[in-house]
Amino acid sequence: MAALIERVRGFVARHRLWEPRQRVLAAVSGGSDSVALLFVLRELASRGEIVLAGLAHLHHHIRGAAADEDAAFCRALADRLGVAAVMSDADVPGEARRHGVSLEVAGRHARRQFYDEARRATQSDVVAVAHTRDDQAETVLLRLTRGAGTAGLGAIAPARDRLVRPLLDHTRDELQAFLRAEGEPWREDVTNGDRSIPRNRIRHEVLPQLRLINIQTDAALSRAAELLRGDDEFLERLANAAFLKCVNTDNGHGTVAIDSAEWNKLPVALARRVARYALETANPDRTYGLEEADDLRLAVAGASVNIPSLRVERFDAKVVLSKRTVRPPSVELTEFRLEIPGTVEAPRGTWSLSAEGPMRSTGVVTRGAEQVTVDAAALGGHLVVRYRRPGDRLQPLGAPGRRKVQDILVDRKVARDDRDSLPIVTTASGEIVWVAGHVLADPFRVTPLTVSVVVLTLRR
Repeated sequence: MAALIERVRGFVARHRLWEPRQRVLAAVSGGSDSVALLFVLRELASRGEIVLAGLAHLHHHIRGAAADEDAAFCRALADRLGVAAVMSDADVPGEARRHGVSLEVAGRHARRQFYDEARRATQSDVVAVAHTRDDQAETVLLRLTRGAGTAGLGAIAPARDRLVRPLLDHTRDELQAFLRAEGEPWREDVTNGDRSIPRNRIRHEVLPQLRLINIQTDAALSRAAELLRGDDEFLERLANAAFLKCVNTDNGHGTVAIDSAEWNKLPVALARRVARYALETANPDRTYGLEEADDLRLAVAGASVNIPSLRVERFDAKVVLSKRTVRPPSVELTEFRLEIPGTVEAPRGTWSLSAEGPMRSTGVVTRGAEQVTVDAAALGGHLVVRYRRPGDRLQPLGAPGRRKVQDILVDRKVARDDRDSLPIVTTASGEIVWVAGHVLADPFRVTPLTVSVVVLTLRR
């Protein structure tokens, strides 16, 4: 056990999955990986390195009596170990039918929502999930078959959106050997043997063949994913800088203008990313891929193209994008100046947002839905509160790269009609600090080096 714990500790430190003594909630399905995760976290808690907030289990209503038994197993395990259990259920088959998606997609959305609710209920800082090196290898191969780029092939990140994966450097065989040595049982999911499911086919048919070529295939694929995540993060930063240099947005008229001269200086890898940013800034209601990005590159070169939902026009040395149906300007363009300390309120009183501080950092960090603590040194003299705009992006807390605010809100199942009424806190220069009630930007987090802090509070 000692060797396993030390490897986990090293992985946690390398990827900064949590700070000392933070509250960690374990997501436990009952399978070997998640049961091993619970025991690892329990050991770290016994050493005073974290606070184990409990286990969280979601009943998906997919496997009938077997799923009922999984839930009973997890509740009994929590009782035996003396930890809190957060139990819930979701009609995943019903959600899949209603939204026309697969059970896998519906289940993933249900779990994300449940983990967020469970984290808040237990006042946890992060939720730990039990993805392993096996899961990483399978994900890389699945995405490779779909033609993914560096972002997709980076596969499972060690941390993203308050979810952390401390076992990502361990194999399933290692974790099962650990449980056997401890005399601990686990539940087996019979659907893992269903080879009609693409992931299972890769697990049982493709990976065994690849291991005949390289016995360390899983480790090699995991290493490739880590390298690609790093490359993707670097390219994202370059592309964001290039976007600011060669693309201008007019929020009042809903247009995006590309400077052809600056654009033509970009290498293909950056031009494609900037093209995607420009397309999704002009039309934030949909996602564009490689084909549309290359069409825009052709348009900048002078070709006539047809890009879904967008009008593409040339004016001298600029290419201008606009939605074919442009919504009229509205109150969402309003900005409020937020002094530190100070309070601002929505015109119709639907919310208020206050900033308290600056005050000396005590090391106690508040990160909840309605209140966050941020590093005062990163904020400047005052803040701005506004509503969502096309192309808004930020680096979510603990995530390796920047994401569209639109995508984050979709992942969190925020209703379409509610997305444009959420207050967003930015610096005076426009950098997003907090999508109030949902996500804090990583550059503004409190660290052990933080001297003074500001507390932001949303009231509705």
